[in-house]
Amino acid sequence: MQRTGAGGGGPRDFGPSSPLPEPLEVALDLWALGQALSARSRWMRRSVGLTGPQRLVARFIGMAPGCSPGDAARQLRLHPASVTRLVVGLEAHGMVRRERDRSDARRLRLSLTSRGVAATSSTAGSVEEAAQRALAATARGDVAAARAFLRLLTAELAPAGEVH
Repeated sequence: MQRTGAGGGGPRDFGPSSPLPEPLEVALDLWALGQALSARSRWMRRSVGLTGPQRLVARFIGMAPGCSPGDAARQLRLHPASVTRLVVGLEAHGMVRRERDRSDARRLRLSLTSRGVAATSSTAGSVEEAAQRALAATARGDVAAARAFLRLLTAELAPAGEVH
C-alpha cells in the first residue's frame, strides 16, 4: 500500500516490514476491539437473551439490588439516558423490575427478577469471561497502565465539557 509521506514528499511504503504510525495502530486495535465486542454482543443476544450492554447493567443491578437508574449510570460511567434505555429493554424481557421508592416516589429502585438472575448467573461466553481470561494472562502493572491509557483516551475523545 502506497501513501504520501509527511511533508508531501514521495510515496511511503507501508508494507509488512514498515508499520503504520503508532496512533493509527492504536486506532486499528480499538476498532478491532469494537468489532469483537459487537460480535460477542450479537452472539450473547442469540444465546442468552441479553446484549453485552444489557448484561453489564443487569450484573450491576444484581450486585446492587435497590439501586436507582442514576446510581447505575454513575457507577457504570454511562449516560443516564443509555441506562434508562437498557433498563426498559431488560424490563420488557422480564429480567428487571422497576419499583417506586417507598420514601421518595420520584425515585425508582431496580432489582433483578428470577429470570434476570438466571440470565446473569453464568459468565460463559460473556465479555466478562473473556476479560477475566485476558486479565489472568496479563501482568497487573500492564493492566493498570492499559486502563489508565483507556481512561485518558476516552477523556480525549469526549466532547468538550462532557465527563466520563
